[in-house]
Amino acid sequence: MKSILHMVVGHPYLVLLSSGLLERVGAPLLLSPVLVAAGALAAGGELRFDMAVWIALITCLIGDTLWYELGRKKGDKVLSMLCRISFERDSCVRRSKVFFEKGVNRTLFLSKWLPGVSHVVPAVAGLSGIERQHFFVINAAGSAVWILVLMLAGYLPVEHLHVASAVAPILFEASLAVLAVNVGVKYMQRRQFLKDLYKSRVTPEEVRHMMDSGEKMVVLDLRHPLDSVADPRTLPGAVRVLPDEVTSRASTLPKDEEIILYCT
Repeated sequence: MKSILHMVVGHPYLVLLSSGLLERVGAPLLLSPVLVAAGALAAGGELRFDMAVWIALITCLIGDTLWYELGRKKGDKVLSMLCRISFERDSCVRRSKVFFEKGVNRTLFLSKWLPGVSHVVPAVAGLSGIERQHFFVINAAGSAVWILVLMLAGYLPVEHLHVASAVAPILFEASLAVLAVNVGVKYMQRRQFLKDLYKSRVTPEEVRHMMDSGEKMVVLDLRHPLDSVADPRTLPGAVRVLPDEVTSRASTLPKDEEIILYCT
């Protein structure tokens, strides 16, 4: 731990660059505490505030542009890959698409503040066919505001307290502890989710056999409408229902037939 903290204080630009690039390309890291710590270091004269902002902004633009272009070319394959490395892998695609329904510009601008979906939003923007220039301008503006707010959150208090050398390492150490706890909690939640899921899971082969044998069944397609852009196929007779609507429509479903739900 001491060697890590020494590297943070001794090589702040390198740490900011590497952590920013790794976080934006999908590594399960938290850049937010690093930005706060960078602001604290800037208040103590350990690094230049403007240089740190530019480094963080460039890393965001590189990572987000990469996922945007892959989203345009690869569609849901990229989203699936992103969600495999996400803390919220079971819901990140659906959540990001729901956010897009509420407004493209607002979602792009605020994407860095949305836990679990900030990596996926650029890829969804590419999948949705948003123009490159429009994506770049809104995403860059939102990233710049996010970076400035977090760095100022570390800079302003420390500037008045004059304890930057002590506060910055503590902030970074605390961020590592938060990350470890978050990963542990998400891991346990996912294990329980999969345990419950496998109790009621049905394989595609079993569904095909049920259809061929003429068994009465209702198939609910839970995919988001944006999923049809990359893959318009659906199961025969499937009814398109959003996951949030299943409970409200439960009373309309038959009680004497198998109900099959599927998504991406």
